[in-house]
Amino acid sequence: MSSSLSFRYAETTDAPAIARLMNHMGFDHSAQEIERRWNLIGCHEQDHLLLALEGLVPVGAVAVHIAPLLFYPQPLARITTLVVDSSKRRQGIGKALVNEAISLARKSDCDTIELTTGLARDEAHAFYRSIGFQNSALRMSRRL
Repeated sequence: MSSSLSFRYAETTDAPAIARLMNHMGFDHSAQEIERRWNLIGCHEQDHLLLALEGLVPVGAVAVHIAPLLFYPQPLARITTLVVDSSKRRQGIGKALVNEAISLARKSDCDTIELTTGLARDEAHAFYRSIGFQNSALRMSRRL
């Protein structure tokens, strides 16, 4: 991992950089679409978006949602997005972002952190297993 890596909370002015990063996951979101979505969640203190930067350039992002749930004694932290610029992968940035998410979860009194990942993302599955995640549930969904 680059020694110049730093982290900060994202701001709405980061929408173009976030849109660029989302392209590395195969999503074609415009900066305007990122801003629209930001406005939906931006005012909720349980939603966090951290950027990994090399110098001033965002090279990765992790979004974390803190959720108190009826059936868990402590709040649950859910990684809702994790992305690293494809030219920067396998350099420890993803692991560093997950560690930042874990630190945030602990500060929020969570005792569990989870994530979902697409069934076809085999490389992502291997990465998540390599840093201690394991299959613990089956997620089902239904489009409305």
